[in-house]
Amino acid sequence: MLKITLADNETGTTVTLDGRMDTAAAPEFEQALAPVWVMEEPRILLDCQKLEYISSSGLRIFLKLKKFVDSKAGHVALSALQPTVKEVFEMTGFAKMFQIK
Repeated sequence: MLKITLADNETGTTVTLDGRMDTAAAPEFEQALAPVWVMEEPRILLDCQKLEYISSSGLRIFLKLKKFVDSKAGHVALSALQPTVKEVFEMTGFAKMFQIK
């Protein structure tokens, strides 16, 4: 199960991910990002402190988000990756695509 929270602040939108982003949760994540898909210059921080697992389906949504944000001259960054999730990002090359704080 994945809990997704969006919070707007002075620097942009923080998306907090809590739980497991598996094949079942990925579409839910994409739907939760609905407010982001209409932003003109999105500034997104993905807070992954409580993200325990990410599947290839989840990575696909991250990639879609990155491409969208780049096309709108926005910015997306990841924070607080857990070691197992960070390892997936490094093995897949995603660590080079995203700014990781």
